[in-house]
Amino acid sequence: MLFPLRCACATLLLLGAAAATGAEFTGYLSVTTDYVKRGVSQSAGDPAAQLGVDVAFSNGLFAGFWGSTIDIDNGPSRHRDKETNYYVGFARDLANLWRVTGHIVAYRYPGQTGNVDYNYDEYSVGVSYNDRIWLEYSHTPDLYNTGLSAWNADLYTEWFETGPWAVGGGGGYYDTSNLTNRTYWYWSMGATGSFKYADVDVRFHDTSRPVPIISTQERADSRAVLTIRIPF
Repeated sequence: MLFPLRCACATLLLLGAAAATGAEFTGYLSVTTDYVKRGVSQSAGDPAAQLGVDVAFSNGLFAGFWGSTIDIDNGPSRHRDKETNYYVGFARDLANLWRVTGHIVAYRYPGQTGNVDYNYDEYSVGVSYNDRIWLEYSHTPDLYNTGLSAWNADLYTEWFETGPWAVGGGGGYYDTSNLTNRTYWYWSMGATGSFKYADVDVRFHDTSRPVPIISTQERADSRAVLTIRIPF
């Protein structure tokens, strides 16, 4: 597949261009008690370390890299312990505080073991209002290189702010029925605090049920998660 190489190269080129043109560059290091994606633990309920870098240009173009430690077993000989994401996208502000976005993410699992290639690409479009409501739809045309598609939709809102804290929650629906014959709902609720040297997020997650290949009963159970993110 040529897309991951192209996406990675495009990301690196944009990061280099950012340094040359003075575009906005941000980076961050995170530690979390449990890496949760769409309601499902990706680190088997254990802590994870994460690193991300982003660049945003004045014309709305953005790109970045994100990586995390994970712990996913899909059988005795299939294991993933690292996840990396390369992404590029575009954002445009509209009238009356609305913003639309579109981006492509290459999900990669370096060092994965077994005879299944879990790498995949995802295409997303979203809309937000006043940095208070976010709605996104994502489509995966070839989930885990099976030739079968999946899609996801989620909505998140922030209800109010109190001091340095913003309180909010939301949920989503992940349709993997082409691969697993199942779909599931997920939701979260919590608060994010912005402080001088770090952001702190405390959040409760849950799902409607486990889904074969995507999760197990333990990984889909309800859980509380603490995440500390340090920008640099």
